[in-house]
Amino acid sequence: MMMKYLKGIYAGVAIGLGGLVYLSVENRVLGAFLFSIGLCAVLTLGFDLYTGKVCFFSWYKKPLPLLWVWVGNLIGAVCMALLANGAVREAAAALVAVKLAKSFARAFLDALICGVCIAIAVRGYKRAEGFGKYLCVVLGVMVFILAGAEHVVANMFYFAVARTFTWQGLQYLLVYTLGNTIGGFLFAEKDA
Repeated sequence: MMMKYLKGIYAGVAIGLGGLVYLSVENRVLGAFLFSIGLCAVLTLGFDLYTGKVCFFSWYKKPLPLLWVWVGNLIGAVCMALLANGAVREAAAALVAVKLAKSFARAFLDALICGVCIAIAVRGYKRAEGFGKYLCVVLGVMVFILAGAEHVVANMFYFAVARTFTWQGLQYLLVYTLGNTIGGFLFAEKDA
């Protein structure tokens, strides 16, 4: 259990690193491309990312470890957010304001889209060979970001950087979690 928790923290840090670089560049396409460092690190180093795990059926049989992964992701994302500077905080605040202006229904649908994209990226990484593994990851990440979809762990990072951990922010994180989970489940496969 402790190892899953630590791997979850590392994944939160990796996604936070992707979010940090995304907030640091002005070009959205370049930012979306560079954000993929987070998922690449998760997959190549064997970290546990909530959105990557929900696209495998084996995690639904024992949901408690999945909760620990989510908590670990939150801790890692918040730790990474503590390293953000003022310019990144301003960019995060603007991004979070847009996210919190969405209705819960829209946020859920955007999170569902992200869950599908991450499932395609993670399963593609698992099945492809060579350069194709990384192409699946990069395209899956870029598509969800450029489509305006919602990734719960990335949003943990953004909310922490923007200092918007409020009751409203927590409600949105739960909506993102549900949407990411259902989106991942739609493209789930048997083994992890």
